Amino acid sequence: MRRLQTIVLSLFSIILLAGCSASSPVVDPLSIAPNDFSLDVTVVTTEPHSLAHMKSSRFVVFPNGALHHGDEPGWGPNTLPGRVRVLSREQISTIWNRLDQMGMSTPARADKTVNFQMLPRPNNGSVYMIAVHGNSAYWNYVRYISEDQVADPAFKNLIRLLSVYAWATDLPNIEGYEEPIRYNLGGNPYEKYLEGDVQ
Repeated sequence: MRRLQTIVLSLFSIILLAGCSASSPVVDPLSIAPNDFSLDVTVVTTEPHSLAHMKSSRFVVFPNGALHHGDEPGWGPNTLPGRVRVLSREQISTIWNRLDQMGMSTPARADKTVNFQMLPRPNNGSVYMIAVHGNSAYWNYVRYISEDQVADPAFKNLIRLLSVYAWATDLPNIEGYEEPIRYNLGGNPYEKYLEGDVQ
């Protein structure tokens, strides 16, 4: 009997050690974006603009879906705007899919990694700074454009998508709030106590 207990304990120890040594990341099966996906987008312009993708602004998306946005003068890569909303899994997947379509979902075509705070401000035009984190890797993109140049289509599409999610779009007839989710939890549980005469 004692020998059997010793064998069972030995097997249990082996299984426990094997389970501890295998690192299985938690994966959301309904999302195509990596679980550690985050995005940091900064646009700095020398002239004020009304177009969402051309105005000085900042967008930060955290892995939990929190979207921070600010477009007041003075926003730069060293500031964190207030949280605007929490994005759904589908919205996070849409952002990741947009990056993938533009070839920005991997560091293969990324620029040299730089500290955005050390980049010089543009003398004219704009500078676009995009930093992506996913699958335990970090990569970034930086584009300077002059006043007479057209914004990079990839950057433009991404920033316009983020501006829609942040309710900062320049499109007309866009509501600036999210419809609340209402849950039907059934009838009033205290209704039976309210029937008849209350003494």
